Order: sequence, then C-alpha cells, then structure tokens
Amino acid sequence: MRVRSNSRPPRTRRALGLALSLLLVAQAAACGGWRPWRGRDKAGAQRAAPHFRPGFNLFRPEQDVELGRQSAAQIAREVTLLRDAEVNGYVSRLGAKLAAHAPGEKFPYQFQVVSSREVNAFALPGGFIFVNAGTVAAARNEGELAGVVAHEIMHVALRHGTNQVSKAYVAQAGLGVLRSIAGEGEGADLGRVLERVGGAGANMLFLKFGRTAERESDLGGAQIVAAAGYDPRDMAGFFETLESQGGQRVPEFLSDHPDPGNRVASIKEVIPALEVSPEPARTSPDFERVKARLGGRSLPASAQPVRKGPSEPERVEPATRPSRPASPTAEFRAADGSFAFTCPANWETLRLGDSEHILAPAGAYGRRDGAAYVTHGLFVGAVSVEGETDLRAATDAFLQQQLRANPDFQVRGAPQEVSLAGRAAHAAVVTGPSPVTGKVEVNLVYTLYASEGRLFYLVAVAPEDEFETYRPAFEQAVRSLRVE
Repeated sequence: MRVRSNSRPPRTRRALGLALSLLLVAQAAACGGWRPWRGRDKAGAQRAAPHFRPGFNLFRPEQDVELGRQSAAQIAREVTLLRDAEVNGYVSRLGAKLAAHAPGEKFPYQFQVVSSREVNAFALPGGFIFVNAGTVAAARNEGELAGVVAHEIMHVALRHGTNQVSKAYVAQAGLGVLRSIAGEGEGADLGRVLERVGGAGANMLFLKFGRTAERESDLGGAQIVAAAGYDPRDMAGFFETLESQGGQRVPEFLSDHPDPGNRVASIKEVIPALEVSPEPARTSPDFERVKARLGGRSLPASAQPVRKGPSEPERVEPATRPSRPASPTAEFRAADGSFAFTCPANWETLRLGDSEHILAPAGAYGRRDGAAYVTHGLFVGAVSVEGETDLRAATDAFLQQQLRANPDFQVRGAPQEVSLAGRAAHAAVVTGPSPVTGKVEVNLVYTLYASEGRLFYLVAVAPEDEFETYRPAFEQAVRSLRVE
C-alpha cells in the first residue's frame, strides 16, 4: 500500500519518527500482557495462571462493536452462511453460555455458522464470531467445540482486532496522532484510521493474529471453558487432533491461527491452576443431535439440488474428487441437434431429456431425492420461454428458478453481457454449499436465445477449491459451442 503525503520529511527524521512510534506501540502493548491469577488445583495447592488484559487501543469498546458490525456485513456477502435453524440455534446457545464467562467488556456476542467443511472459526471486534460447519462436524464432543468457540471469544474480549489496527495506525501516522486523539478524548475516528491502514483491506487485520494473541486466546479460552463446566483437556485434544492432521495440507484453523509455541502443551500446563469441575461436561443431547444432522463429515442439504430432470435410475453418490479432465476431447451433440460442443473424452453423459444433459466425469453426477445433480462438469440444455423476448429478463427468471430450488445459493453480482456462439449472451456467477460434497460450489451460468425462441443455458460446475483444474475444460466447451 502506498501512503501519499503533501510534504515529505527528510529521510533521517522520517526514520526516527517511525522508530519512536514503534517503540511507543511496543510500550503501550506491554501495558496489556498478563499478570498472575491465583487458582487451586485438585489438591488445594495454589498455582499461578496467566490472566490477560487488553493491550494498547485507540478505540472505545463501542467502536469495536461498530467496526465488527461493518466487517460482519462484508463477510456475510463473501461467504455462504448456513441456513439451518437447529445448528445455528445450538451454536448460539453454546456461544452465549461461554461468553457469560468472558472477561472485560460485556460485548453483544453473536454467533453465525458458515456453510463450509473447512475446520475453522474467526472473530471480529465487538463480539461477531463465525464458526464453520466443518468445525462442528469435526469436534468429537461438545467440550472440543467449546474450546474453539472460547478461543474466539478471547480474541474479542482482549480486543485483539482493534489492538492490531491501532498499532498499525500509530506506526504509520507517527507520534502526533496520539496527541491529537488524546486531546479529543473521544476515541479514534473510524473512517480516518481505517483509511490510513488500508480502507476495506483493514478487515484482514481483524482476521490474522500473531503468536502472542494466539497464546493469550488459547490460555484465556481454557479458563472460559473451565468456568463454563467443561474440561480444558478437550480443548487441548482438539488442537492435538488438528496438528496430527498436518502433512501436505495444514488444516485451515492452524493456518489462520499460528501456533504460539506448542499450544497443546501450554494449555495442559495451565490446567492445574484452573477450577475444573470434578465431573466436567463433555457432550449433550443437543450436540449429538447437531453432530448427527451434519452427518459427521458433510453439510446438511437444506436446499434441493438445482438440476432437475425426468425420472432416471438412482446412481451411487459421487466421489469427492473424480478423475481430472482428460486432454483428448470429443464432440458432444444434443439428441435433437440443437447444440454441440467439445468436452473431455473421459466425461460421461446423463440424458435428462431431448435437450437437457449432464456431462461430467464418472462419480461426479447422479440423482438424489429424485433430482439430478452434478458436482464437477457441465449442465446444458434449452428450455421454452413463453412470452419472454428480453434475454436479460429470461436469464433472471432462469436464475430465480434455480435459486428457489437452492435457497442457500446466491447470485454474485448482476449478469454480464457477453458473446457466445456468435450471439448476444449473458453470464452470471452463482455460488453456494453443495449438498453432495459439502464444499462451496461455483456455477458459471451462460444463457442465450436458441432457435424457436428457446433459452439455451450452459452451467459449468466445480467446487471452489478445484475450479482452476476444470477451467480449461469449461473454456474449451464455451469456445467450441455451436447453437442452432
């Protein structure tokens, strides 16, 4: 990021000002840190456990809430939230139970579930906490899930998000800003600070914490867990399981939450200083019900599959990662001759009607609950559009039809005008949680008018994390498309 200024101080003076700012930030941050907290182990012996306080901050607590609300609204536009009242209600109740034992400001904690199989969770200032459905499914008991949520609550309670923004702002603006803000006595101006540290990009400072913040949230979270009647050993056990799953792909939670230095051992070391119940809660009927609802590894199908057609024999469930598209291609032509294009030679065809087909690798398509689906591949066809001559209106109607069948899916932006098969066409992006793979799915939807006033559509489908693998095959199909 470039910082523009009307006047540029001499190089030596500028460097000195930056050094003094960083030193002041470090000293202010040290005013947070930790101080001893006395507890007893089961034998009654006194032990000291770390007790953390919020560090240096330019913002008032109510500004944390305002910032968090703004960032949460932006996040909600960028991720797919789970529409499942039972799962959301359970996570909110668990979060409220834990937040009742959070130190510091009494923020209006809110908990939302993200429709993703990734094991992850994150917290925004002011109490806005997001938990991936994959985290709930991966937890072996309620105590493990409580540990993850308590960790995020501590990020909020210790105001780590606005602490990071404050340090970044002072490091850039210099010592004068502290005198100005102190003189105002009203806290930092939100717009001025966020613009200085990156505008909308400042949200990233709320989502990436350093090792010190992670250590504080680990140990503070263990205290919340114990106070709420759970066993902190379950919290350590969850992290232990994630660490054992390392290897070629580090779990998302550990990627976003850097290890502050053997977090499992640190949590276990602090346990003797905590008031742990002799019979801690480990699970509950609600947890078991939600766990079963999520199926252990997949997300609930709160929506019907988007792709429907005439009755076909049921097929086996698809593999998560089918064979990659083969480089040799073959021509596909609709049964009625209305359209044709080339696609990978190793793709199979499922005919849904004279003018509707699925083309996909083996194991990437089938039927579920009486409806056809495709997880990796193409869904193409031509449908009658009675009384509609405007392509944009016909496209919108087609998209709304799919969304009614898939209420968890969303159209990302307005359809764009493009050229396809030498004709005017529209293109739109639709995303949502696949009820089959449990992953966020990307659908590229192309529409144009075919002969006899029918609307031709081509939908390219792939999970978000595999889309680049399938992009060449999709582009080949689009370039070679011929429509009668």
